[in-house]
Amino acid sequence: MSPAYSFKPVLFACRTLQRELYIAWKFIDNDIWDTILPSLMIFFTGWIYHGRSWAELPLPFLTSLSYAVLYIYTFCMGNQLDGVEEDRLNKPYRPLVTGLVTVRETYRRFWIYNILYALYGLLLGTFWYAIAWIIVSCYLNLGGGSNHWATKNLVGMTLGTFILFNVQWSIALPADAHIGTNLEVYFALMSAWAGFALPIQDLRDMAGDLKGGRRTLPIVVGDTRARWYLCIHYLIFLPATFLCAMLTQDSLHDIFSVAVDLIIFLIQLVVHWTVAVRLLLFRSPSADHKTYHCYVLLFVASIPMACLL
Repeated sequence: MSPAYSFKPVLFACRTLQRELYIAWKFIDNDIWDTILPSLMIFFTGWIYHGRSWAELPLPFLTSLSYAVLYIYTFCMGNQLDGVEEDRLNKPYRPLVTGLVTVRETYRRFWIYNILYALYGLLLGTFWYAIAWIIVSCYLNLGGGSNHWATKNLVGMTLGTFILFNVQWSIALPADAHIGTNLEVYFALMSAWAGFALPIQDLRDMAGDLKGGRRTLPIVVGDTRARWYLCIHYLIFLPATFLCAMLTQDSLHDIFSVAVDLIIFLIQLVVHWTVAVRLLLFRSPSADHKTYHCYVLLFVASIPMACLL
């Protein structure tokens, strides 16, 4: 056997791996800021919260990163399988539209990676959270759950965020520690805050949602009425939910008397109210995209809050 021939299986394996990584990247590249970064922020917040040594960081960090990639990759495949025609209109760079992969190949990858995700959850001791996310993801993307704004955002994204908080925090935990009741309530409130804030993302893409047969909030009630509903939501209800999350970690007296706590409260209030004003004043898809990312930045910046209160 010649040396060149003996290297062919290795080269084939390397090329296959390179292609799989490239395909994964093309599926998830829009979700780095919205999902991967917040996921890692939750992990680092848990790490600091429990006073872990930075010398122990490398392996848990790789675990956190790989979990985040599997979490969003499995979701994005299902989401893009469900929205191929919509993506032809608004996101023609996506892999199913460009022909990088076929629908059949993507279904095969979808089930293989979901099995790997469940097995990874079993290895991490978070198996039931993995199963819960698979069920939520399949319901949203293959079962029609993402076609209505309430099931997509209020239910699906709230549950997905709660799962992400619990698993990433669990990866950061010391071996002898566990997640207490106060933290679980904090996770639940932060997840509800995130899920209930997300209908603003549907203002950006009404044409694509109409083509895909979705019943988003602006399609159901009309663009103007949806903006007024969301404006009131961002002025009152979301800041109140955020305050309730703060109260799981600190007292009301401290929130309004300790400088750091008060600054956090005021910043979130200003950002929420800025979003509310933008919803009414700036109404183009590009402006709505910027408004949505004002909220995303607040969400990412709020994750370390548990370490500061």
